Amino acid sequence: MAEAVSWCADWLEDHRVDHGWPEVLGLDDTSLHQTALALRALARLRDTLHEFGPGLPVAPGVDTTSLLKRTESMISHGVHGLLYHRRPSGAWGWRTYVDTEPSPSKTALCLLALSSVCSGTGADNTPTYPDEPQESGGVHGEVRLRRLPEVVTEARQWLLRNHHRWETFVEDDKDVQGTAWEHMAYALGAEAVVRAGSNPRDPRLSRAWRLMDELWDAEAGMWNEPGASGRRATVRAVYSTVCAYRAAIDRLARIGLDAPGGSDKVITAEIRITSVVLGAGGTIVLGVPDRESPVRCELSQRLFDLVKVLHDGPAGGLPTHRIAEALFVAPSSVPKYVQRLNQAVSTAFGDTPIRLCAATSADGIGRGYRLAGR
Repeated sequence: MAEAVSWCADWLEDHRVDHGWPEVLGLDDTSLHQTALALRALARLRDTLHEFGPGLPVAPGVDTTSLLKRTESMISHGVHGLLYHRRPSGAWGWRTYVDTEPSPSKTALCLLALSSVCSGTGADNTPTYPDEPQESGGVHGEVRLRRLPEVVTEARQWLLRNHHRWETFVEDDKDVQGTAWEHMAYALGAEAVVRAGSNPRDPRLSRAWRLMDELWDAEAGMWNEPGASGRRATVRAVYSTVCAYRAAIDRLARIGLDAPGGSDKVITAEIRITSVVLGAGGTIVLGVPDRESPVRCELSQRLFDLVKVLHDGPAGGLPTHRIAEALFVAPSSVPKYVQRLNQAVSTAFGDTPIRLCAATSADGIGRGYRLAGR
């Protein structure tokens, strides 16, 4: 097996193109699908080589040290290729080099690859990929500097915001020539956002999980593919669904839900708003102690208005009825918006249980809410 792995690394090294790997050998056009698959495999190989340690013979004339060096070079090549084709929105299009609509499946594939790259750690528990700004989006001339964790967060947020585009969707791949290849977007999107740090219990994922549950075919012992021509059990549907379920199980165990000794206790962290910037739907920038850079969180207009009302109000907070008046909603609706705001902020922090908006009953205010850190 070690010799086979070494041979595969040689093959991938020999067949690189300018911005990753092609869909068909002999063509120079980069394929997001193939580049993402290659990059994810290389990231797994890198992590395994780190576990084995330096100097271990792998194949004739090859040891873990030399193979790791080549693997890291190919990972860098693949990362630069995916970043080159990234859109300013944080998504990827369904074709490379062509200004097409964003593709949920291609975005999910790229997110899976890049989150695998930046999640690895070495023997001394240090990151295996440099956390430094890199050029992103060069294919369309809109170059922006982005750190890889920021790219992962923004892609995850794009998929969650646009969950209606993939939660029940099967997407054909127009990069594949000579065959009708389809991505199970409903499972691929769910797996990608969960692998990138989202809570599987996020309400925006509920419809995708429900669809996957409904697609189980007890008679065939497999999962069906949804489709206009009727559902049919396929290995492709099984693979995609199992990968999504596996990601959910791993994530729930990691965050302590449903795991032995787990807890649903919400931890409140005091955070400080460093600036409020109006963007597409509203953007807040959250500064947190012990973090090198602030965290950007994109909100709906209603949630952004809630933050602005509290931010512009007294440091001790505002009573519920005054918040309701400012938002033109009923007082009974304010707790619902507070809950949605805290969920959105928690998502921006990789599902770390942080509450931006906290209840207060300070003197002169009565029952109300304030921004944490004020």
